[in-house]
Amino acid sequence: MLAKQEPSVPEEIDPAVADDLVRDAMGFLLLTPGKKVLCTKRQLRDCMLRLAQEAYAMGYLSEEKMYLGSRTLRNLTERPAWMDIRLDDRGELAKHKIRLRPIVVRSLLDAGYRFLGDLCWVSEYELRKLSYIGRTTTRQIRIAIRQLQAQSECA
Repeated sequence: MLAKQEPSVPEEIDPAVADDLVRDAMGFLLLTPGKKVLCTKRQLRDCMLRLAQEAYAMGYLSEEKMYLGSRTLRNLTERPAWMDIRLDDRGELAKHKIRLRPIVVRSLLDAGYRFLGDLCWVSEYELRKLSYIGRTTTRQIRIAIRQLQAQSECA
């Protein structure tokens, strides 16, 4: 009998995703009319740092989803209550100081995310690919989830 293996984490990032990440990070650099990059060493460093952080977050969250996600789904009794808050329940989200614009909620629902817990392992990059969701919104979602995770670990 063969032992059940955990799904493996890819060793390399998908080239299309890598290209998107680079293009996104380079969007912060100034371009001349001839499309040449004009920036200081610090701006280039910040661009590269942003790229590294995005790639790390994607890898970290996907690995966390593989190992913790299955455990959370198996042990539904251990699952924190905030993970089952519906994204379209404005009242319940407001109790946790989470405000999402209706168009953002619609975009999340259209992408298949129904509960706040569905967003635990979604990177900012993946969220930004959805319509009407920008950097500020993705950062707010990630911060709110981190705070809820920290509160549930303390309880």
